[in-house]
Amino acid sequence: MADPIVDELRSLAGPDLYRRNAFRISGLLADANARTTRQVAQRLRAALEGGADIDLGTATSRDPHEIQAACDLILGDPRRRLVHEVFAPWGDDVSGCGCHPKVHEDHDAAVAAHNDSIDREQSRGTPDAEWSRASQSWSRVVGALTNHLEYRVRELDDRQLDDSAVAGIERELPRTLVQPAVDLAVAGPLGRAGMLVKTARRFPKAETVHHRLIEAAATPLYEDLEERRTQVARRIGEEPVDPIVAEIERDLLPQLQRLDALLPPKQNHRTSALHDQLAILLNNCAVDLMNRGKAADGRAERWLDRATKLVIDQRDRDLIDENREALLENQRAMREFREQVDYLFRMRGKYAAQRLLRQARTQTSSPSVRAEIDQMLAELAAGTFNSVHSPPPQVKRPPVSPKRRRRRRLVAWLLVLALIGLGVWHWWPRKLNISSDKISDNAPAGTCLDQTDSSPTDLRGADCDSPHWGEIIGYVAITKVPATYPGDDQANALGQFLCGEKMVQQRLNADVYDVTTLHAPAQRWNNGKNSSKYENYAACVVHRHDGLDLESGVTPIAELKDPKPVAMDLQAAKVADNAPVGSCVQGRVDGEALAGKVKIVRCSEWHWGQIFGYPTLYEAGQSFPGDSEVNAVSRNACAARIPSLPGFATWVGPPSYPSWEDPNQVKYAVCLVHRADNKPFKGAPE
Repeated sequence: MADPIVDELRSLAGPDLYRRNAFRISGLLADANARTTRQVAQRLRAALEGGADIDLGTATSRDPHEIQAACDLILGDPRRRLVHEVFAPWGDDVSGCGCHPKVHEDHDAAVAAHNDSIDREQSRGTPDAEWSRASQSWSRVVGALTNHLEYRVRELDDRQLDDSAVAGIERELPRTLVQPAVDLAVAGPLGRAGMLVKTARRFPKAETVHHRLIEAAATPLYEDLEERRTQVARRIGEEPVDPIVAEIERDLLPQLQRLDALLPPKQNHRTSALHDQLAILLNNCAVDLMNRGKAADGRAERWLDRATKLVIDQRDRDLIDENREALLENQRAMREFREQVDYLFRMRGKYAAQRLLRQARTQTSSPSVRAEIDQMLAELAAGTFNSVHSPPPQVKRPPVSPKRRRRRRLVAWLLVLALIGLGVWHWWPRKLNISSDKISDNAPAGTCLDQTDSSPTDLRGADCDSPHWGEIIGYVAITKVPATYPGDDQANALGQFLCGEKMVQQRLNADVYDVTTLHAPAQRWNNGKNSSKYENYAACVVHRHDGLDLESGVTPIAELKDPKPVAMDLQAAKVADNAPVGSCVQGRVDGEALAGKVKIVRCSEWHWGQIFGYPTLYEAGQSFPGDSEVNAVSRNACAARIPSLPGFATWVGPPSYPSWEDPNQVKYAVCLVHRADNKPFKGAPE
């Protein structure tokens, strides 16, 4: 149910709080009675409509219609009038209300100072003193409002008014006082935003609403900046980067500065995240410039420096620092290479230098190196070649130890040799590994991938906020360490179940996403008898069923750890695609259930039955021998695998009829053990 008191206060809250006050518009005092109000309305309206030059007194409007509307509000709903009285002059007559004269004096001083603060702020002034007086004056008068407003309720004598109206005003007043400063901080000059946020905190009882109001006011800024950032990220690599960086610096960074003033990154995760995201935009623009061979003029370095000042997350900072270090090292190497070409040019002539450059060009696939070589070839052809074309960047760096300086110089020379001999020169994105011996040496969960590859060690990282193929959602232990290799079929099945469980734990829709698992072959398995240090795990990479790119990261902030059921087959074309042997079937199954997927759980959870095996009955190509024989062979094969278990029964699933239609498919049975009474149980049958 609407509350007229709250509605009116929230309608007025903002920079127009006093400009829209009915008493200020009409020039009336807050205790003006109905007769006086009608007389003022008639006199002012008649004079203004007739064009007469009259003294308007304290009225702030010369619009007769606005004055009439203000008077109508005063004469109308007494609840709305009472709200406007709070922000109108009370005058010095305390004979009726019984207030101490100081209360009226402080109130009118608070109203005047608050109004002056807002007016000067909107006129691009710096009314810090006025804001201070306004907050201090309101702090002095708030405690005395109750007595005065209760008197006004009695004086207005309207059945729509009672003490609840006064209580409603007192509850909502802090919000109304704070809102003008908040709105001006969001929409006013950037340089004033921080001061206005501090100012808003000083108003009485502001601590109850201050942060919430700022967050609400900043929400459109966040949404706009996040949308703009996403759009800019998609353009990098497709368009020239100079206009993109200009847009970032002109539009996005000032908006981030305003958010810094409103909700500093140390206090707000959303602001902190935007710092990192804009830093990565600048980083990626610099990398794009490097890849195009246009990083010698200092632009890429300036952008990386700017990114370093913005970034907060340590991982992003490490990436930016790494790219900046690579830029400096590669520039140094290229300068040395240019000097060698210059030496050859002076000693052997232009053609020898050109031959070396063309040979080096054929031995590198790096766009940046090729661009530098093309530049030198063009200069040689034009007769303008010199060894100082790319000046060293003038940057300040911390002191470097002699040992590290020698190492850097060695790296630089190795890069030069690589240009001539090996052609090894590449930029981010770097190769990732998900099959190291130790899980800790792999790319972490949450890493996004920009392509699939036949080799699990040749994956490349991608920006999770840009379209990409897949994302690493974790690593799962297939066996203990050490342990015997379980066989290809069982290892694949265990990987699919455990990675599928991780996908369910992270609330990923199985109708949209699929998971691919990767694990080491038998030769690398740590069985305790070889020298392998492999941790016997599988990597889980999630991607879309339909092959389309993921548009954003899919890994949540916090992973759920509870075991979850996974939908899997019991009678797929290949045993490796079934639920693993030793896992458990959550619900009771019958012959028809095998046509589709069933819910598989860890056996420590409640379940109906446990999978004991998939014994092979007939090799590929064998014709269907008839139901009787197939059923008998299936029962015998399962009986041979399952020991006698009192209180338990065996469920046997013979090969499906469609499997006999495929001459290349091996035919196998499904062997399950369940309680004889079909009740659910936990643990393995004993």
